[in-house]
Amino acid sequence: MGLIAAALHTWVKLRLGLPGFSAVMWLVPLLVARIAARGSAAGSIASTTTAVGLYAFRGFSLRWPLVLAFGTYWLVGPVLDLYVQLLQRRFERAGADPASVAARLVVVWVALAGAVGNFAHLGLKVFFGVIRPHGARFGLSPVLFLLLSYLVFGLAAGVVASGVAWPFVRRRRGNRT
Repeated sequence: MGLIAAALHTWVKLRLGLPGFSAVMWLVPLLVARIAARGSAAGSIASTTTAVGLYAFRGFSLRWPLVLAFGTYWLVGPVLDLYVQLLQRRFERAGADPASVAARLVVVWVALAGAVGNFAHLGLKVFFGVIRPHGARFGLSPVLFLLLSYLVFGLAAGVVASGVAWPFVRRRRGNRT
């Protein structure tokens, strides 16, 4: 899934000029990997494969330092893993069956995971200083527009990933839903 994310990020360029839009392509495979896999480090493994694949496919822009660009993609996986583990612990403390709750709210939880992943990517880009400023649009300040754009496209990536991952979740749960 990480190589699929790297290939999509490298070769599918829509050039919409909207910040965070590419998450709809590269974040979906990472989310599907994290949801569909049984291991607790699936997001980390998928994001590491994405970062390595981006090097192999030459998917990084020349204006970004390669080490910093690698970090902004690689570190999204551990953030997703942590998010999923925190949700699982929350369900266990509440005494709820994670499988039944997740089955009813899978789109919501995965959409939120997409937003978490996309905001993690944004935060890392800001931290490493590899984000370029965007102008104000739709009457919003540049910062508010950037945050809303990353939120919307992160949620969209999560909704798409929940649809793609649902057959894997059903199969793992024994087709009970």
